[in-house]
Amino acid sequence: MEIDYGLELSQSQKLIMTTKLVQSLKILNMSTAELEAEIKKQAEENPIMEIDTKDNDSRIDWENYIKNMQKYTYRDKNEFAYNVDNEVDFENMVRSTQNLYDYLKNQLRYYRIDKKQRKICEYIIDSLDENGYLDIQDEKLIMERLKIDKNTYYTCKSYVQSLEPNGVGGTTLEECLSIQLKNLNIKDDLLDQIIKEDLNNIANKKIKSICKKYNISQEQCINYIKIIKHLEPKPGKIYNTNEVQYIKPDVIIKKVDGNFIVVSNDKNDISININSFYQSMLNKQDSDEDTKKFIKERLDSALNLIKNIENRKSTTIKIAKSILKRQEEFFEKGTNYIKPMKMQELADELNLHQSTISRGVNGKYMMTPFGMFEFKYFFSKGLETQGTEDTSAISIKKFIEDIIKKEDKAKPLSDEKIKQLLNKNGVNISRRTVAKYREELEILPSNKRKTLFLK
Repeated sequence: MEIDYGLELSQSQKLIMTTKLVQSLKILNMSTAELEAEIKKQAEENPIMEIDTKDNDSRIDWENYIKNMQKYTYRDKNEFAYNVDNEVDFENMVRSTQNLYDYLKNQLRYYRIDKKQRKICEYIIDSLDENGYLDIQDEKLIMERLKIDKNTYYTCKSYVQSLEPNGVGGTTLEECLSIQLKNLNIKDDLLDQIIKEDLNNIANKKIKSICKKYNISQEQCINYIKIIKHLEPKPGKIYNTNEVQYIKPDVIIKKVDGNFIVVSNDKNDISININSFYQSMLNKQDSDEDTKKFIKERLDSALNLIKNIENRKSTTIKIAKSILKRQEEFFEKGTNYIKPMKMQELADELNLHQSTISRGVNGKYMMTPFGMFEFKYFFSKGLETQGTEDTSAISIKKFIEDIIKKEDKAKPLSDEKIKQLLNKNGVNISRRTVAKYREELEILPSNKRKTLFLK
């Protein structure tokens, strides 16, 4: 066998992922909140960049505010309530940051307990999770660590369990509900036993099984369940201080002169500016070359970021306009009129790759006449209908959701019955698909939706 050594030229196409391209794709894929965080991060790392918000309505005239402060040495604490000319009074703005743990520890001040008991109670409080449950696997280890006996530990634990919100300090759901009964002064051993042994039967609506087990009437059983339903399964959740993320629409769909248009939501955009000091240094003839090189690199980085943000905006608007064009009936009449639509269809129309469309809709929202919707909401497969266009899976889910809301709770509709109703409306769908959509809507099956008592 002869091996031939030599040079050969060939042409091939390769996509080289440059740093600029990677950043462009990354920014296109970001939600508005993520983009704002990225801009702030870049501004911290790049001294050339200066950022400012465009929300002029929320800006404060600090110069006038300070001047007004200098005029007065005393202000009535109730002035805000009576002076309608003062739109904002900063002296009356108070923000509460008290969480569950602070709230519980503050209540201990009203108990006549010694310092040792207070420390044990605080240790127990710090062991609670955000829902108010006691997250301790082995209580004996706690006793050994705190060097206390069983009676001291359970005495302090009972103090914690008597605090508000009612039900904190339980290790299980059953114990949490039993604590609430005790604090509400409801003394009923049978009810307490049902809580400890039959919560699953209540969840599965097995009323007859509970009646038979305890030899009680259906009426008495329903009254017990009513009491249980009014208890709080997660007593600590009202003090959950997790930061709330507010969704800002990227575009707004408005109707102007009888036609819908897409408007970019620029109100809360972050404006990126170039620092004038570095601009002047770049223009100076006597500036150090290394300094100029550094400034040029940072300037190029800032300009590239601005370019990618503008590209993200223009792509988002293009996609929104295409959605509006294909889903105009939805914007006129509502969710029942949404049509099947695939990302590939938009990619073909806009001459973009499907992955670009996917990034362009990720985390993006539009404000419509029917509320806020994520771009992804409008993309779904269709199901065949009789003699008309395909029906979107979203509109079918809406039909299922609406019909279940209106059903007789004593005789809820089965998946088979819902399938028959859809078939009568011209939608060819199987019972299995109905079940799948119902589960995606997080709706229980008919046997678990059955209600024999009022909420």
